[in-house]
Amino acid sequence: MSPSARLTSDQRRIEILDAVQRQFAEHGFHGTTTRHLAEAAGVSEALLFKYFPTKEKLYAEMLQHVCRHCSEERAEWKTLPASSMTLVLLVHRLVRKLALGEGVEAGELRLHNRLMLHSLLADGEFARQFMGIVSESTIDAMARSVMAAAACGDCVVPPVNLAEARLRAWTTLHAAVMTMLYRLPPGGVVDYDLPAERIATEMTRYALRGLGLTEAAITRFYQPEALAVLDR
Repeated sequence: MSPSARLTSDQRRIEILDAVQRQFAEHGFHGTTTRHLAEAAGVSEALLFKYFPTKEKLYAEMLQHVCRHCSEERAEWKTLPASSMTLVLLVHRLVRKLALGEGVEAGELRLHNRLMLHSLLADGEFARQFMGIVSESTIDAMARSVMAAAACGDCVVPPVNLAEARLRAWTTLHAAVMTMLYRLPPGGVVDYDLPAERIATEMTRYALRGLGLTEAAITRFYQPEALAVLDR
């Protein structure tokens, strides 16, 4: 490799952080050795320790790296105008991404899911960081849109305040995440006996009802075929 083609220090760090995700996701913090981490990154243990003095330091920076990436992905959600249409769009995307795994690499989604599970079984630090990002983007955007829908008469039972609207948004997210977790093992663990498109449509309608939208609003704004064109 020529000197010009060599990785910079920052590039090497990012390459290592990307490479070790699978080891931590599959085996957790305590089940992963520094030898395995170095092998996964294609470097020596000595070089690994040069960039990350301890396994704890490497693990912490890897989690922050994942969270930064996820935050950048969700940045656009914060800019969407609060409305009934935005609420429908957000739920549509949430269901298709989490419940069906669309728009994201299957391997990447599996890694992040397993990191989340290991975190929940340990100190929960990564889960808290990740949920903080979700709260500031997805949940806030959905809650503001629930309030906007209520203001224009599109809610059956308007939320009392923003906190209640956020709870409805969290409940929607929890349902999508649980469906996503059921898909973790090869082949999944639940057979819905329905085509993927039908599953997405029914789950989206169910979520929109739970958020409080009237049937008239759902019929007016939720057009799966039109939204599918936007997803391409």
